[in-house]
Amino acid sequence: MGRLASPATDAWRQLDGFLAIVSHDLRSPLSAISVGIDAMADPAMDQATRDRYLSAMRRAVGRTERFLADLADVGRIASGSLEIEPARIAIAPLLERAASQHEAEAHETGTWIVVEADGGIHPLKADPDRLLQALDKLISNAMRHARGSGAITLRAENRDGPEGDTVRLWVIDHGPGVAGAEIERILHRFWSGARERGKSAGLGLPLVSGIAAAHGGAMLVESSPGGGASFGLELPAVR
Repeated sequence: MGRLASPATDAWRQLDGFLAIVSHDLRSPLSAISVGIDAMADPAMDQATRDRYLSAMRRAVGRTERFLADLADVGRIASGSLEIEPARIAIAPLLERAASQHEAEAHETGTWIVVEADGGIHPLKADPDRLLQALDKLISNAMRHARGSGAITLRAENRDGPEGDTVRLWVIDHGPGVAGAEIERILHRFWSGARERGKSAGLGLPLVSGIAAAHGGAMLVESSPGGGASFGLELPAVR
């Protein structure tokens, strides 16, 4: 007769899986840095090649720093200690700023970013840096899954209701979309569509969900296979 796994066994299994995923996400940038250091030890290396290695190493350091910062933020979300510094902000400039930060990346991936937000969008009392962080994750996610599929739209819309007014901030792509059974899984803290192929810890979407919750809002997902995907945040408005 088989024995049931104890809670401690389940916890160790989850920890083991988590550490394997994290080590995978750190291995790539650390490998790039190691290769660069070994290559630059060659005294005969010309300056142009040296500059290329330095640039690659800086990018690898940046990826590592962003991953560790995301990991720390997800830990704060899990413990309920994520800090936000709310201020009254207008939506259109926020979306324009988010779009401008991804112009070069969009060009490289065969996409472009369109902002749809008029002056009638309700303002928010929110942390602009945290909202930009969330939008950054959603835009990067759209570019990764919708390469070469045309425009990525940043859209803001008012939602007025008896329980209070809200603003929805959408990132909309025309990529392969998400099957209904996967929508719940992609919000799990350490799951992504690529995880089963050993590619990512999948911190981005849980981070977005946590930032939305910290503002008293929620993350939204609308998608169907082959029909693109819309990921967004619904946040309380200020009237």
